[in-house]
Amino acid sequence: MNIRVIIFFLFVMQCNSMISRNNIKLEVDSLPKITHSSYSFLIQDSPVGLTTMRQSNENYLSVYRLLSNELYKNVKPKTGLQIQAFAELLFYPLTHEEGHRSILTSLGIGAISQPLYNLQGTAFVNGVRDIELKNLRDNDLPNYIRLHTAGIESDYMIGNHAEENIVFNFDTKRNLFVEVYFRKLATIAYYTGSLLSTISPNLKENSNELVNDIVGHDVYGAIKNLHRPNMPFFRYTDYKDMTSEELLFVNRVGYRALLNLASPVFFKPLNIINKENLKLSFSSGYTMCPFGDFMDENFYIQYNQKYNIHGYFRQFENRKTWFMGGGLSLVNYQFTPKFTTTLVAHVWSQPKNLDFNTTESQLGGAGDLLFKYIVFKNKTSNSMSVDLGLNYKTYGFLPEEVYLKEHFGIRLGLTVNLIRK
Repeated sequence: MNIRVIIFFLFVMQCNSMISRNNIKLEVDSLPKITHSSYSFLIQDSPVGLTTMRQSNENYLSVYRLLSNELYKNVKPKTGLQIQAFAELLFYPLTHEEGHRSILTSLGIGAISQPLYNLQGTAFVNGVRDIELKNLRDNDLPNYIRLHTAGIESDYMIGNHAEENIVFNFDTKRNLFVEVYFRKLATIAYYTGSLLSTISPNLKENSNELVNDIVGHDVYGAIKNLHRPNMPFFRYTDYKDMTSEELLFVNRVGYRALLNLASPVFFKPLNIINKENLKLSFSSGYTMCPFGDFMDENFYIQYNQKYNIHGYFRQFENRKTWFMGGGLSLVNYQFTPKFTTTLVAHVWSQPKNLDFNTTESQLGGAGDLLFKYIVFKNKTSNSMSVDLGLNYKTYGFLPEEVYLKEHFGIRLGLTVNLIRK
């Protein structure tokens, strides 16, 4: 059993303990009372093909929220939390492994996601030959590094989306607490758990390369290849394979990952203002990226239960140089009873060519527009909208966007709006 499964069992036990001590009151929803919920589903994203990271994350979280709401209608809070915890244990790899697989698909490399735990307690992506991975490393190192970290990137973004749903009162803390807690804990488990060599999974490469996991240990593999991209190729990197400089980088990611604990979902003081018509909350986060890592500081402002503003500051670092970024979103703004939009802008300075060693920077940015128009409404006021998303980004890394290159994308989906009884 590897580190992830160990941490997951600890997570289940901790959730039960928290309920027993009444540290979280899942029976009570935060004000204002939620009278309706919206569940969005992304039918087609860009690039066209198998599901993208954004598509998997959005669809998973909508199904999770919908089922959680139905669960708590029928069982007691403690029972519901236990069911959610064990469901997380079983189904967590679905989106994590899809994160890895989506990067390969965007590069035209076929792969197979195996999101169910095997006897060693490991889920993985396989079906890729060594020569394909070596060619990717030798010719496109940023994407090869991201291939390692994309699963954790997916976890990180799902945790952020779930946190945003709670803070903006799009859903209840009761429904989403386990998801936020679990995703943030999983991110910490990967990075901070890497500090402990004794619980590192001892993976052995099979002589049949098509059955091997694409990267092995996500964190060790990413760090090794950032520092030594020209060394002889092998997939599975263990603690003992790391140099002293690489182990210092393991320490860096291990301690910085603890920033993911700073969430208004966990700590009331991070809900700085919590009034009916004005809400201000703060959170922080951390994960790796194709050229190193980054830290986020998020600010959530909700005014008059109508204007939902999410801003963030972001600090990237490659080997030794810092680069700044940030973004601002107006989320689910209702222009008319039938028309809702979300507007997002990102700007960044990142290492030139996404290089791990350079001190030169390269400016970039992205914009995203999402339009939702209600096309159906029944007598009980439940409704469905058709969704159109447009996004453009320059060359650079943007979490959950599978392309590193310049890209213009179109996506189509639908949203189901349900009245809560």
